[in-house]
Amino acid sequence: MSHHVSKKGQLPEFLKDLEQGFKGFVDNLPLEEYKAGDCKQNPLATMVCCCDARSSSAVFGDPFNRVFCVENIGNQVRNAQGSIYYGLLHLNTPLMVVLGHTDCGAIKAAISEYAGEPDAIVKELDTVKNSLDRGKSKFAGAFEADAGKMHLQLAELNVDAQVDALLAMPELKELIAHGEITVLGLVIDLHDLHGAGYGELHTVNVNGERTVDKIKAMSSLGWFAEKANRLT
Repeated sequence: MSHHVSKKGQLPEFLKDLEQGFKGFVDNLPLEEYKAGDCKQNPLATMVCCCDARSSSAVFGDPFNRVFCVENIGNQVRNAQGSIYYGLLHLNTPLMVVLGHTDCGAIKAAISEYAGEPDAIVKELDTVKNSLDRGKSKFAGAFEADAGKMHLQLAELNVDAQVDALLAMPELKELIAHGEITVLGLVIDLHDLHGAGYGELHTVNVNGERTVDKIKAMSSLGWFAEKANRLT
């Protein structure tokens, strides 16, 4: 099943944009700080986020040497477990972020008929569907009638499933329990479905805690505690 729509006419101008973007990267490279660390990577966060072009580690500013980022469709932990282990266990990042977003194409695809897709896409969407099933099994409420808000609820439940998967990993359980690693589950509201503004960030899960009031009381999280909010 082909969904390809040609955009090759836009490529020459885009290549020029990429050139300028890379020149900006070189010009703004934090060289002294980088050299002080022997030019090695030293991130403080491991992040799994959706490879959707609207959602990336860049939402937190320049990710260079700050964020060890893993991207896949639907921000799935099980599709990236080795990479996540590397960030947490070898680069020793104290923060693990699961970043979801509104209008996630992987979520929309996973709740539709996708058997006609290439096998590689089917395999990844099966993982997304499994995560949604796990998330929904813990949700006792009703789904919103509005499609956008319903997809937001599913994005939240999907993030919950990823946090649960991390908490269940034997190599991580003790580190999380002793506060060596904090797991943040976040959702970017790219469509102002909460009414707080386009692109606003909402904290939906911290180390498995989903209750908004309890997250807001986690003063050690600072601004991220203040951003606690969810529909489910």
